[in-house]
Amino acid sequence: MRRTAYSLLARGSKAIAPILRTVRVILTAVAMSLLATGAAASTAPQFGGILRVQISGHVATIDPRQWPSDSLRAAATERLASLVFDRLVRFDDHGIPQPMLAVSWQQDDNAKRWQFHLRAGVKFSDGSPLTPEIAAMALQQLLGITFDVSATSDSVVIQADHSLPDLPSQLAAGRYFIFHTVDDGALAGTGPFGIAQWPTDPASKIVFVANEMCWTGRPFVDKIELTMDADPQQQANAIEFGQADLVELQASQVRHIAQRGVRITSSDPIDLFALRMDMARPAVQDARFREAVSAAIDRASIADVVLQRQGVQDGSLLPNWLSGYAFLFPSAMDLPRSKQLLSATGRQFSRSTPLVLVYDSADAESRAVAERVAVNLKEAGIAVQLSGQIAGNATKLSAGDMRLERQRIISPEIAVALPALLASLGEPSAVLETPEQQYAAERAPIDAFRIIPLVHVSESYGLSPQVRDWMPPRWGGWRLEDVWLATAPAPAAGGTTP
Repeated sequence: MRRTAYSLLARGSKAIAPILRTVRVILTAVAMSLLATGAAASTAPQFGGILRVQISGHVATIDPRQWPSDSLRAAATERLASLVFDRLVRFDDHGIPQPMLAVSWQQDDNAKRWQFHLRAGVKFSDGSPLTPEIAAMALQQLLGITFDVSATSDSVVIQADHSLPDLPSQLAAGRYFIFHTVDDGALAGTGPFGIAQWPTDPASKIVFVANEMCWTGRPFVDKIELTMDADPQQQANAIEFGQADLVELQASQVRHIAQRGVRITSSDPIDLFALRMDMARPAVQDARFREAVSAAIDRASIADVVLQRQGVQDGSLLPNWLSGYAFLFPSAMDLPRSKQLLSATGRQFSRSTPLVLVYDSADAESRAVAERVAVNLKEAGIAVQLSGQIAGNATKLSAGDMRLERQRIISPEIAVALPALLASLGEPSAVLETPEQQYAAERAPIDAFRIIPLVHVSESYGLSPQVRDWMPPRWGGWRLEDVWLATAPAPAAGGTTP
């Protein structure tokens, strides 16, 4: 067996868990001692309080076995699931796999067999110990029948008939949480919080409570009260008037809310807006026409005006911060070229025979981007009919010549993110082991104009003044176990709190 570069020695692992459980208490004690020497009280981490969160989406369940296929819904589910469950592997701030429930791992020469050595002394929120058998059972259900997952005395072994060169990176994202089924059928995790309330009524709050037995230490806040299905304006009002501590913000809201004094935090660009052509439709089967569509779009105006400079114009599937080569894909508007190509096709699109563009009508940003695309194409001489449909609706969606896709980059590792993105866009995906293979795989659908990338947009949040140590990954997501709430200053006599 060959040990990977990311493995750690397993020696001393039994002593790690108790240390981690007390690290926050030690830090708090140190901070309190600083207070005695004149440090400001606001710098001392504090335990307690309720973190009030609002999100726009709806998460029906965080059961990893019932993972959404839509990348945006999957991202929302992952944020909530990470409060309750842990994975074998996590990403550090540089996107490199590091130990979590596994303290080390090793692979064979063909990367077909991997062994993950588990951390000792970890317990689920119901008090049950984490065992290799429980971890193997959970992963077998999530990885599927093409994998063979088994347990040894201290580790989980994962085998497949094909090479798995990026398995640690795959297990560090998405649905691959370790869970345990308790007597009432509910799921328990080893994460920083447990579920105290999961209502059937969408108008009610989900309540998470601090897991006192968490192997990394008790989180700072006592509870998280989370409201789903909150519309963007409701969230903006809530954060501005002190009715929430953490809210999602649309790109068009960020500058306005920031000007009103609200703390704003944004990730690197992680959502891709792109047009996907339906190659079965006669209207888009001519490659010259598809290129004409691409050349007609003013990506800069979408990024700067429609998305209020919270987006980056791109001709690539992956953002430049992840790939480093996005600048190699042209993204500038070329209206004369578009008209020339359209003329060469001999096609004409009038109001009676428009090009049909489908978008997600439940997403205001998708609607705004689709409307701007339609304006651009009209300037080139292409009439467009917009068709708003709710993504994920159980009813059959009507056909369109092209669809505006909004896809989340699911991983900071290209070998994981790119195949998943291609699959979501209906393109062939495969194991991509080398940078050359990755670049070629991304290039193929773009050069054929089957996929026309437009912009990448950031994930943005508004924070209340009480929120401290908000330090999420640069590629989006939450780390609410590290967040603590500062006590609001008491109002002065005869006055109000500033």
